[in-house]
Amino acid sequence: MVNIIHLDIHFNDERKITAIDVKLKAVPEEKANEDRHNLVARVSAAFFATTLFTNDGASLKTTPNPKRNDIVDLFISLKENNLSFDDVAKFISYFQKELDNSPF
Repeated sequence: MVNIIHLDIHFNDERKITAIDVKLKAVPEEKANEDRHNLVARVSAAFFATTLFTNDGASLKTTPNPKRNDIVDLFISLKENNLSFDDVAKFISYFQKELDNSPF
């Protein structure tokens, strides 16, 4: 199981959402995370099951933590958009659901 443990929302001067920074952590009981590539693949598969990047994404940076195999950071830069906090909350809820149902 992988959980979202931290979320930052970045804004521009007009208070529009420009980026979303998400930190994910695998639970310690999950032995598959000894291989960092499995965790990154799982996070990527769940992320691309959402429509955030397709609709509003400009770039995506996936960074495994160099010191810990159980943490991955996602930094999602967004195009000019009118996303609201409600839209971000729906994305996070759906993203967590996809992580929970991931086949990896």
